[in-house]
Amino acid sequence: MIAGLLSFSAYFFYILSILKGKTKPSRSTWWVLTLVGGLILWSSYDLGATESFWIQLNYVLGPLIIALFSVRYGEGRGLSYLDKVCLFGALVSGLLWIVFNSPLVGFIGSIVVDFIGLIPTIKKAYLDPKKEDPGAWLLETIASIVNALGVTVWFTLGSHDWIYALYLFLANATITMLLYRGKTWVVLRRPLP
Repeated sequence: MIAGLLSFSAYFFYILSILKGKTKPSRSTWWVLTLVGGLILWSSYDLGATESFWIQLNYVLGPLIIALFSVRYGEGRGLSYLDKVCLFGALVSGLLWIVFNSPLVGFIGSIVVDFIGLIPTIKKAYLDPKKEDPGAWLLETIASIVNALGVTVWFTLGSHDWIYALYLFLANATITMLLYRGKTWVVLRRPLP
């Protein structure tokens, strides 16, 4: 629950940054994250997950709100080739779940597609970090750590909560590190008063 609250507050700060004109969300990222977040929540529920429910719920509602804001405030016009690949991957993941009638296949496929959906934002964090809110991503990384601390069973095939917790941490930490790269060293190099 704490991870869910931290995650929700990260979305709140991200939305404020959008409204202030500091952040330009990638349309494809947030629509893919909404779709895939729903698939992950649904497949996790079918697999009996309980430990990561609140953060997974936030990974549906938060991206949906940002996706709606991205229609007006988002970056770019239309869909790029990468955007189309991301959306296609999300649809394929859902189809694999239906074809194999396996929530685990849907869950793993959704995580892969979720990462593909993050690629435009990772690219933007690397090339143009001023168009993302580093504080919101840092808060999301902290939420991922708290979520991971709530997982009771690690590295077993019967449990998938650890897979999602590890993925969330790695994905959010990657974007956070890209946004903060260089900033820490500037602070450390300043002369003391």
